[in-house]
Amino acid sequence: MSETDRRGLLLVVNSLGVGGAEKQVVTLLNHLDTGRFRLHLAYIKRDERLLPQLDSSRLDEVLCCDVRSGIEREGVRRLRRLIRDRSIDAVVCTNMYSTLYGTLATFGLRPRPKLVAVLHTTTLSTYGEKIRLPLYRRIFRRCDLMIYVCSNQRDHWHKRDLTSRRDAVVHNGIDVQHFSQRPDTQRTLQLRASLGFGPQEYVVGLCSALRPEKAHGDILRAIASLRDRGTRVAAMFIGDGPERAVIESTVDELELRDRVRITGIQQDVRPFIASCDVMTLVSRGETFSLAALESMALGKPLVMSDTGGASEQVVHGQNGFLFEPGDIETLATHLASLTSPALRAQMGATSAERVRRLFTVEQMTEGFSDRISELFQPESPAVARAAAP
Repeated sequence: MSETDRRGLLLVVNSLGVGGAEKQVVTLLNHLDTGRFRLHLAYIKRDERLLPQLDSSRLDEVLCCDVRSGIEREGVRRLRRLIRDRSIDAVVCTNMYSTLYGTLATFGLRPRPKLVAVLHTTTLSTYGEKIRLPLYRRIFRRCDLMIYVCSNQRDHWHKRDLTSRRDAVVHNGIDVQHFSQRPDTQRTLQLRASLGFGPQEYVVGLCSALRPEKAHGDILRAIASLRDRGTRVAAMFIGDGPERAVIESTVDELELRDRVRITGIQQDVRPFIASCDVMTLVSRGETFSLAALESMALGKPLVMSDTGGASEQVVHGQNGFLFEPGDIETLATHLASLTSPALRAQMGATSAERVRRLFTVEQMTEGFSDRISELFQPESPAVARAAAP
């Protein structure tokens, strides 16, 4: 494909801070076919923690709009200049805030680039987001394509009339080969010992930022319940965040100081996940967790709250268990069943097979590439009629 045949593709994200949506954008840019697309990145706010993970040599331009808050005209102008000067054919915006910027930056441009919104959320967590929902409905209806990261999410937003001209589901994917590289048994035992866990200890892991919606307290209460039943069990929280003081206070309240370890932020989470016997995600709101996929690739059974796309990742009773968010008794029951090494091995193997089959970075990248390329193909009369106002 010649230089003039390649489509100019601009990915727009709120920031390069650590988060699932931001990680997905970096992963896409590191894997999209540069023989098919001319790649560009714009991030609205200057948080650049993920910038070292970006292979910028593959990109024609990386732009920070240097926005401090809200909608700033200069940020819109910078984005518009990039789109115009680099002859961008498609602007792919991640989540609502960046889609608002993409809409404003492309308004009135001729020719107008295709506008794609990628939605990673199923909840509106703040009052401001909720009152702006009517605005976002209007914005997304102007988009040429909406990409959801799981089917349950698409169903959720369709029921709330959040739609665009076309939509598609492209599941999140991970570098399965990278996350299949497990440390050897000796290293795992050494890491467990350094955290105060013995080789026979049953260790329950949770890998996420320490934020309120991640509901770490539910795991602590389930651990306390298992302890009271006589189970020798411990918890490893892989990560850090603003909720740490609250979590530590709950640990003290439940008298679990010798049973819980918080590792802090880890550049490489694989040794820590590998050191756990079972992994959990107990969030009150989750869309399609990359941490869950990483745990699956490392051969771990999962116990997950049934929110967002959890039921597309975990087949209940096959590679883990699902429970209603906040149901600590059921959570504890599922964790108790996984004290069996044989069941853990069986479910862990099923997890690894499932992520290799369904949720690879190659499948995600190809899905994005194909859906975007389809935007430049002539619409059938039926599609055109359906999209007409």
